[in-house]
Amino acid sequence: MAATIQGNERPGLNTQPIPFSVNTREQLLLDIRGSRVMIPDLQSMISHWPQRTHTEIERLDEYVQKALTDFSSLPNNEARVRRLKATNVAFIAATWWPYASYKALEVLTSLSLWLFAWDDETDSLEFSAVIDDWDKASAFRQRTINYLQQSLSKNSKSNLSNLSTDPINALFGPVAEAISESCDDRQISTFLDELLFYVNMCGEEQKLQVAHRLPTVEEYVRLRLGSGAVRVCLATTEYAYGITLSRKIMDDEAMKQIWHEANIIIHTTNDILSVKKEVAQSQVDSLVPLLSLELGSMQAAMNHAADIVRSSIQRFEIAAAEILERYSTTPKVQEDIRKSIDACKYACTSNLNWSLVSGRYKLDCQSMEGGLYITL
Repeated sequence: MAATIQGNERPGLNTQPIPFSVNTREQLLLDIRGSRVMIPDLQSMISHWPQRTHTEIERLDEYVQKALTDFSSLPNNEARVRRLKATNVAFIAATWWPYASYKALEVLTSLSLWLFAWDDETDSLEFSAVIDDWDKASAFRQRTINYLQQSLSKNSKSNLSNLSTDPINALFGPVAEAISESCDDRQISTFLDELLFYVNMCGEEQKLQVAHRLPTVEEYVRLRLGSGAVRVCLATTEYAYGITLSRKIMDDEAMKQIWHEANIIIHTTNDILSVKKEVAQSQVDSLVPLLSLELGSMQAAMNHAADIVRSSIQRFEIAAAEILERYSTTPKVQEDIRKSIDACKYACTSNLNWSLVSGRYKLDCQSMEGGLYITL
């Protein structure tokens, strides 16, 4: 049965081991390479959701270029920096957090730079020295965890520059400093929890890869909910917009649902739009290739993945209406909740539009009207 993803549970996912005859990346690659598939128009699904670009995107791009220039001065980083420049980090940051103050936007852009660089360090066939070495990768993840915990501790007396000599984790320094100074204990704790969830799920993904075993769809989705780093970015919303939501609101089932559905929309969109790049790099541990094992073709898998996005949008909107109605008698609280909901919508439209134009996925497409045809 093909994957369905509903609410905070995921009933209906395939839990059976993939049959041995196709339980290798090589066989799956052989089956799908050369396939021509049509990606359904994802833009039309969220065309009614807000889209905006921060007014200071040009200034932000200058900030990114300077940060990358400093990063490129370190040994063996030239190729990495070229990839990061092609990623167009300023665009995704300026459209993900379009109403943030410029100071906050720089901090959030530093977070984006760290996430992209950290991902390349651990999961890039082109740049990673640890992608096939479980022990070295585990040691790097543990150093990262130690740095994240110490840098976000309000009780830490250490200078951030003394906590890590790793140039990639050092990119996180400005983020830790700003979040620690500006956020309350609950917000910092949530942010740290999501960061650790991200790092640990990336580790679980690598565990499957070094074992040369394809995950089931259920395994993949469970890990992707963390390794996509969506929740890390959603956890910065209150900092970005200067709002504070109570623990009661954050623990509300409708708010949890909103985060969960935004996560599904974004990581499924990424899986759909990155499939061409990943197949070219011989990577098939992602949703669409795995669905094709169940559904028999890449086109059927692509259509089903698009249906997952469509259904998640519907559940998001139901949960959003529910929580806004619940707080309708407290206008100020309701307005802050609305800002949080809109931030999730901006995240979804930003991610989609960035994925189409970013050099990272090599689609070079502005519009998906009529569907987007790709050859794998």
